[in-house]
Amino acid sequence: MPEPTTEAYPRSEVIVLGVVMAMTVAMMTLIVPVIPEYADYFDVSLAAAAAMVSVFAAGRLLFRFWGGMGADRFGARSTAQISAVVVVAGAAGAALAPEFWMVLAARALQGIGVAFFGTAVSQHLLVITPGQFLGRATSVFQTGIVAGAAAGPFVGGLLADWGDLRTPFWAQALLGLLIIPVIRVTVRAMPTRRRGVGESLRAAGSLIRRPVFVGVMVLGFSLFFMRAGARNALLPAYADEVVGLSATAIGAVVSASSITSVLAMIPTGRLVDRIGRKPITLVGTVAAAGSVALYGATSSIGGLLAVSALSGLTVGLASVPLPAMVGDLAPPGTEGMASGVFRMANDAGWIVGPLVLGALGDAGAWGFGFIAAGVPLVLAGLLFTRAPETGPGR
Repeated sequence: MPEPTTEAYPRSEVIVLGVVMAMTVAMMTLIVPVIPEYADYFDVSLAAAAAMVSVFAAGRLLFRFWGGMGADRFGARSTAQISAVVVVAGAAGAALAPEFWMVLAARALQGIGVAFFGTAVSQHLLVITPGQFLGRATSVFQTGIVAGAAAGPFVGGLLADWGDLRTPFWAQALLGLLIIPVIRVTVRAMPTRRRGVGESLRAAGSLIRRPVFVGVMVLGFSLFFMRAGARNALLPAYADEVVGLSATAIGAVVSASSITSVLAMIPTGRLVDRIGRKPITLVGTVAAAGSVALYGATSSIGGLLAVSALSGLTVGLASVPLPAMVGDLAPPGTEGMASGVFRMANDAGWIVGPLVLGALGDAGAWGFGFIAAGVPLVLAGLLFTRAPETGPGR
């Protein structure tokens, strides 16, 4: 795939891609508040209902690479539009499902669709953005993801109260239909190289043999291990069982980190382009691991809000450089494949983190659990001290 024909920062296109990702992530998190209701409605255990999240994550993990390969081969616009149709079909299937296993099948289909969609949009961002602007471009993209994740559950709860437990799925379908023409109008058709499966697999093998790319993958896994495990599993349980907060207060504590992450990402993107990817990554990883450990030493809502706000800032700092480094390292024509492999590592951390840290919470090892959440990130950061700077001209 050829390099972008201009060295200017494509600001408007990047903003649109950030908005599209915000819409997509919000769309997929609308159902979070109704998961317990599905357990009651279909008379299954809460653990079984939680499989609605697991099968979605599994579908996303298993098809990330193929989504990236599809974007490289057929173009981001075509891949994103087709995958949005798949997401809409999954949403409608879940809303209409008369049996719980059908809901799970529909959620798995949605995970596959989102794997293709998210990787295709990420590939397009890397293709249209010159290397010297990748930090600020990926910061806008990441801001959209975090903002969508913060808004989705709140809006989903309102929709469920207004309608019923199926209403969030119908809202997903409607949002998906709206995204299709937005992609059609705003995503440029770019020249592609018609790589076969074998050629794409060889390119992926060549990339993951590079120690610096493996380091970026390990950092991504560790960051998502910490984010998903501490923020989504350990923190809510700790705030409920140890601090004794209400559901509303727990929601405020969790949301505080999302708000400060959003505030941190745009300035961090400029720093990543100006100072370099590596120094921001190292500072961010150490700060993020240190801040999450503070949760276990806090036993009041004020303290938890303060720690959550600090943790959000540090996670925002650590999150921005990694996708920019993927763009630096991907050879022309393989941006989708590289993004897919990197996001597979992220998804693996998102799945493993809650399982490991949730088990520590079940054992009552709260303080140790919050410290353990950041240990993989610190170790990955220490290994990354030997990696070269990947930014252009450095």
